[in-house]
Amino acid sequence: MHGKNKVRFVAAGMILSLIIAGCAPKDADTGNEGGKENGEYNIMTESNEVPAETGEHVAEDCNQLQPQADIEAVLAEYRAERQKSQSTIDGGYILAVQPNEENYAYGVGDTSYTARFDTKELNEAFQAAEDYIRNTLQITGALVYACVDPRMTAIYDDSDKGVASGYDADNIFLCEYSDQGSWHYLILVRDGKGTDWTVLFQGDHYRTKEGDEQG
Repeated sequence: MHGKNKVRFVAAGMILSLIIAGCAPKDADTGNEGGKENGEYNIMTESNEVPAETGEHVAEDCNQLQPQADIEAVLAEYRAERQKSQSTIDGGYILAVQPNEENYAYGVGDTSYTARFDTKELNEAFQAAEDYIRNTLQITGALVYACVDPRMTAIYDDSDKGVASGYDADNIFLCEYSDQGSWHYLILVRDGKGTDWTVLFQGDHYRTKEGDEQG
């Protein structure tokens, strides 16, 4: 894992928590964090190695964490620290430091999967997520981060992509957002590099289950 603390952006009415560095202006009218310059988010990714190990057993380890109450507690602690690290600097910009993932159990906080994507791809993925939350779900003021739940990010190493079956890891992106204190996950997909991201699934898992509905 890559445990160094890293500075990250907050942007466009939503917080984009990646392995990134930068800052973005706060929306003075809504109180939401804003942050585009010239139509793009200010994101700089830091190079990280994508785990070489693949196979379903990797995902099974993450999806069989026990007890589940423990990982929920660790996630809550990580997210509280992530929020606490935010600060406002001159010009109404929000600056935040990503918590050190090595301080958290179960692999919570590992966003090394974002190293698969360049700045433009990350900009586009978060824009698609923001549009979906605002326009389709009709939710305003939601905070959006790169997903830090290892039960979800296990999809990258799992041979069974579940609801994202038919897409490879380089064409899947995960977000998590908070709506009035309740956390939810989005799975975005694309047909290939250079194509548009779309939200494929909203839920708390990626493995297919009877009765699952997309969107």
